[in-house]
Amino acid sequence: MKRRPATTIDPGLPAASWPRPGGGDSLVLPLDPADWAPPASGIAIDGIALEPKPELHVTLIGSRLGAELRAGFAAPWLGNAVATALAAQDWRFARTGRRWLLRKPFVADGRVQLAHSVIERVELPAMAPFHRVLGCLLGRELPVPPPHVTLYVAGRPHGIGVSSEARLRAFAVREVSRPL
Repeated sequence: MKRRPATTIDPGLPAASWPRPGGGDSLVLPLDPADWAPPASGIAIDGIALEPKPELHVTLIGSRLGAELRAGFAAPWLGNAVATALAAQDWRFARTGRRWLLRKPFVADGRVQLAHSVIERVELPAMAPFHRVLGCLLGRELPVPPPHVTLYVAGRPHGIGVSSEARLRAFAVREVSRPL
């Protein structure tokens, strides 16, 4: 498998390759469109019309965990420790080609609705040690988010949030075997 160039907090690398804030309190690893271009058009799977994500990334810290860490930044050592843990990792990843259709119910306007995503799992060895350090900083064991890239969405433009392998299994509808 082709691995992308290292993405670390290194002033010698282009800033576009660094992990950066995502929406809310999340932290994402942006993907260079030259390495992995966003899908060009929408698709339909099982009668669900899915739209392409306009930019691709791997979420390193989700919004909830990010909010908890941000609340702890009142102690300056925590912010420094997160930055140090982030910079200590080799953020190279490899595509697996394994794609999944996910479904998650959510409430909007007092009604239960469904959000769908198509994700591709990636191999990202840095994810587990990074989350072990974050867990130590917070004083508890954290689940390791399954490294993935959201390719298509329906119902929610930003995806559905997959913070653990257990949640991935709960949201999984089926593996998508056809080329996308």
